[in-house]
Amino acid sequence: MRAGQDVLSDLRAALGMEWVLPHGTGGFSSGTACGANARRAHALLIAAGPDGRLTALLLKVDERLRAPGASFELGCSVQPGGTARPAGHLLLESFALDPWPRWTWRAGGTALEKSLLPISGHDAIIIRYRLLEGPAVALTVSPLVVARDPDAIQRESPDLHAPAQGVPGRVQLQLAPDRPPLTLWHNGAFLPARVWQHALFHPLEPGEDEGEDAFVPGHIEASLAPGGEFHVVAAAEPDLFRALAREDRLGAPPPRTLEACVRILESREREQHGERERAVIAAAAVTAAQAAEARESGAGHGGNGGAAHAGAGAEGHGDAAAHADAGAEHSEAAPVDEGPWTRMLSGIVLSGITRDAHGLTIAGPAVAARPRGIEALRVVPALLTLRAFDAAREILADAVENLDEGIAAEGFDLEDGTPHHGDPATSLWLVHAAELYARRSGDLEFIRQVLYAPLESVTQAYRAGTRDGIRTGADGLLAAGERGARRADLNALWYHALVAMAQLAKKTERKEAAAFYLAWAREHQARFNEALWDEKRGMLFDAIEDQGPVRGPSPGQLLAARVAPPVLPPERIARLVQTIERTLFTPLGLREKPRGSRVRTEWLGPFHSAYLRAHGRSPESQAQVREWLGLLHARIETGVGGTLPEWFEVAPAPASRSRSAAATEPAPEIVVGPAPAGGDPVSVLAAAELLPVWIEELDHAPSAAAILAG
Repeated sequence: MRAGQDVLSDLRAALGMEWVLPHGTGGFSSGTACGANARRAHALLIAAGPDGRLTALLLKVDERLRAPGASFELGCSVQPGGTARPAGHLLLESFALDPWPRWTWRAGGTALEKSLLPISGHDAIIIRYRLLEGPAVALTVSPLVVARDPDAIQRESPDLHAPAQGVPGRVQLQLAPDRPPLTLWHNGAFLPARVWQHALFHPLEPGEDEGEDAFVPGHIEASLAPGGEFHVVAAAEPDLFRALAREDRLGAPPPRTLEACVRILESREREQHGERERAVIAAAAVTAAQAAEARESGAGHGGNGGAAHAGAGAEGHGDAAAHADAGAEHSEAAPVDEGPWTRMLSGIVLSGITRDAHGLTIAGPAVAARPRGIEALRVVPALLTLRAFDAAREILADAVENLDEGIAAEGFDLEDGTPHHGDPATSLWLVHAAELYARRSGDLEFIRQVLYAPLESVTQAYRAGTRDGIRTGADGLLAAGERGARRADLNALWYHALVAMAQLAKKTERKEAAAFYLAWAREHQARFNEALWDEKRGMLFDAIEDQGPVRGPSPGQLLAARVAPPVLPPERIARLVQTIERTLFTPLGLREKPRGSRVRTEWLGPFHSAYLRAHGRSPESQAQVREWLGLLHARIETGVGGTLPEWFEVAPAPASRSRSAAATEPAPEIVVGPAPAGGDPVSVLAAAELLPVWIEELDHAPSAAAILAG
């Protein structure tokens, strides 16, 4: 993402260009191209505690430049009413994200560059200033400090007047006793101030009219000669540099100056970033080769939609793709680095995997904590696409360890670590991910010793009945909740779980169990199609309740077409996809309900996969999906820093002329214009759902070989 002065001087446009840097810990840094914070979750440093609780610590820094005969305010903050004060964005010449944020100001005959560098695996950010042109200058940097949840607002309070503990080159303060301390290392001079900055407004937060208050503990001053640099390192770890030395990331012996440490860290971060990208491209190429080989061998569509994941279903699809994995390491890798998608999506997925007290989990920069157990399991197929078998294995092992009466944990209490159980779909995604792991990794010993018995306990508990009303009813469908609703999405997953258990039983030489599960799956498939298909509307009922069917459409119905083997026959898949496309689809996401204005990106992967399946992966359908992905990329590249947010706001869809017309008319033309983003600024789940589609389900042109080689 890049922007020039024409965009940066337009406050509204610049606020719409957002960036996010995950730390690999659950914490993150985020902001806008103009430097102002447009959301409460925008902050230079948001740290994750050991229990997963997120804390915003360093909101931003404001800079003042003193050149010969002039002084310039470089910071930018939005005040209530939408004006900027200070308005340093008017002096910005450029902004770039490649791969980390970099700004250039031009003022008074000087050019000053500011860049950010995250320290991977630590809640820490490096802020570097470099004088590119002009005479010597003095620079003052003022940190704006908070201690709050990412979705909260801080007000001035006597309880938050924490004294800054300063020694030469380091400042430490802790605004709240139940929050992490903030430590600032610098190579300047610290001048204590202890003042408050008020009315910092977040214009992208609906309903906010007063803004918040941030504590300024003091100012850090430095003199910059031409070509000189000044550094500030902010961290939630008081012993950050000792930890980095123990990790052998500073060399031996470690440098004695902050500038030298920063140079080493930057060099290694760039080297590791390049290595990760090369490894991702290589892994994706192997997986793409497997997918192509499986398609050529007639394995059909499968897995998460991609042929590399093809499986044997109740309709006898065969198990050819399972054998395609054997020796695939020696296949000629198909280039998959066309355009931006492989690097961008894999970067989001891999940086979103973090470790907390309960093991590996998904830690998107959520504005509020929420259960992520089901998201971690839905990300496993993307990890397998990237051949990250160790991470996938650990997520699966953690999930079966926390099963309770056949129900997998949705998440853990932030206070005492108690697992939360509720959504029955979590366990079904676990079975789906486990079978996919077995097929892709070939690690059958792990299946036999660790996974099979717990997974079988899931199916048996759901069959016999367990808590929260989860049971197989007299009609053969899986019900859940007090009202006994038989949800379409849940029953599509239940069908696949039965097929997956048949495959796992077969692989572990339990032939009778395999036959039992396969027969059960066939029976359930028949019941599903009899009870849940809405022939008149060409879609599924969302659910069957005691008082009758609940009509859709809804995005979750796509699971009946996307997760393989699909529970619907081909002609019904085609009709369902057509209906979803007409009523819910936009290139930026799927509407939560017909004619709704909020579209969720997590359903783009399932839709594109189902669309390709419905059209037999024809060249025309692949071209259409590529066109839609191009529209999505154009939006995120210009507005959200090359990342996928959780949702966008778009114009409501026009109402259909009539029910009969709606059943036959094509989807309305979709124009993608300004669309504010919301929710998580980076959706790991959305990226994980799109990644297998891009790598495994779209053919990649030979011209991409040159890109891959470069």
